[in-house]
Amino acid sequence: MSEQETTKKFRNRMILAAAVLGVTAVLLFALLSMFRITEVTVTGNEYYSDKQIVDFILGDGYQRNTLYLFLQYKYQKHPVIPFVDDFEVTIDSIHSIQIRVYEKSIIGYVRYLGRNVYFDKNGTVVESTKEQMEGIPMIRGLYFDQLAMYEPLNVEDPAIFDTILDITQLLKKYDLNLDEIRFGNAEELHLQMEDVRISLGTGDHLEEKIARIKQLEPDLAGKSGTLDMKNYTDESTHISLEANKQ
Repeated sequence: MSEQETTKKFRNRMILAAAVLGVTAVLLFALLSMFRITEVTVTGNEYYSDKQIVDFILGDGYQRNTLYLFLQYKYQKHPVIPFVDDFEVTIDSIHSIQIRVYEKSIIGYVRYLGRNVYFDKNGTVVESTKEQMEGIPMIRGLYFDQLAMYEPLNVEDPAIFDTILDITQLLKKYDLNLDEIRFGNAEELHLQMEDVRISLGTGDHLEEKIARIKQLEPDLAGKSGTLDMKNYTDESTHISLEANKQ
């Protein structure tokens, strides 16, 4: 075979290979376009917005494709998302999916070595991060001598987590966002709402107090001081806000 024939044969092979690659690229583009995700329904999320969950799970570009998504979650491990135990992806059609999120049960966090350490209703550490999750109160006056991921905080009295759970459930019930919950001397409870410190005493009549704080919320906005509710009951008629001393 002459050198000219060899060159011609090589050129033909290159043309054929380029044509095959071109056709493959066109088919791949068509396939990606055909299965592109245009509708996503997210449920079960409280700490993250729908958009954040979608960004975590779908990412960008070719990942927003039902065919790719099916193969990814059938044969690969789920990506780790802070504050999320697990999630399920259901494909409704070639253009729509549902994402069901199972978030970790978080009731509060403590500051430790410059990080926010979040724990669940049993006091088990579920996340350590520099990020601050909205709607989760800081817990002060919670003393422990060691900390490990996915292990309970070894506080002296674990029953304190029941108290924290009771408070956070009431805050959620009455739609109250507080900055922190503080445990003082003699097991006294204090709440912090922006610049207002609320003294609850030892926790008696807790629901009545939280309900009353919700009623007072508009009047407390922009103010600073200490609201004394140690002896408050549902029969109380007056609560005083003592201004902070300058």
